[in-house]
This record gives sequence, structure tokens and C-alpha cells, in this order.
Amino acid sequence: MNKPALAVAIILLVIAAAVLYASSPGAARQPMRFSHKAHAKEAKCTACHPNYEKHASAGLPRLADCLDCHEGTQSKEPEDVKEEAKLAQYAEKKEEIRWVRLYRVPDHSFFSHRRHVVLGKLECKTCHGEIEATDSPPRWPAQPIDMDWCVSCHQKEKVSTDCNGCHR
Repeated sequence: MNKPALAVAIILLVIAAAVLYASSPGAARQPMRFSHKAHAKEAKCTACHPNYEKHASAGLPRLADCLDCHEGTQSKEPEDVKEEAKLAQYAEKKEEIRWVRLYRVPDHSFFSHRRHVVLGKLECKTCHGEIEATDSPPRWPAQPIDMDWCVSCHQKEKVSTDCNGCHR
């Protein structure tokens, strides 16, 4: 194979790999690009995830949560201005942003953010990775939220592994 043909073949392979990666099953496509990094500088986690200290589910941001801070355009970067325009369209239509939930606990299990964050004093990054440093929403969970992963964390933290604690 000659060098130009090899170069073209490599480029096509890289493009194919990128397309497959971007469209991989389970990869969530969020309706908007959201920078945890930018928002963490200005707001507390409860501004967007109002339930994480009180309930089992942390909750996803509602349009009203976004509009508490966002009136008009605040950004300077063209890509951020474009995202704020999307937010304005949601507000104009009075339509909730349909965020795609990434973390799901099986129906036979129980997980409480309150129990882990408030009582257990775990940081968000324990399960969600360095989420506060990301410029776009995650497309998949940072950790495999399954029994093996949870039990290994409980053992490491020396907390109960009693089946009845999670399985109800």
C-alpha cells in the first residue's frame, strides 16, 4: 500500500472511531451544553439539584432554577451565547428542559442522596467524578452504579453491607 492510501485509510479509521464513540449506546445527548465548571464558581449545588440534601433523588434543574440567575445574555463566548439563546427559547415557550437522567438505581434497590451526602458526608465526586471541573454535561455515569461498586465502597468506608439497607 502506498503512503497516500495509507494516510487516507488512517484518517477514515479515526473518523469512523469518533463517530462510533459519539453515537455509542448509552451515551446521553443532553438538550443543552452545561458547564458545571462555570456554574460551580457562582452557585451552590442546591441551586440546580435542590433535593440532594433532603431526598433520595438529587433532582435535575428545572427551567425556573435556571431563570433565577439567567435573565438575558451573560456570556461572552459565542458558543455560550448560543446556549443561552436555547435557554431563552425554553423560557419563551414555558417549556421545561428535558435533561436526560444518567444514574438509575434498579427498582429492587434504594439509594438516598441525603443518607450518603448529608449523613455519610460523601462528596459528589465519590460517585460523579470531578463533575465540577467539566465544561459539558456527562454523557454517561462516571462510575458503574451497580451492587459490586456500591458494596466495595461500603466496605472501604466501613459502613453496613446489610442487604436490607439497600434492598427493600
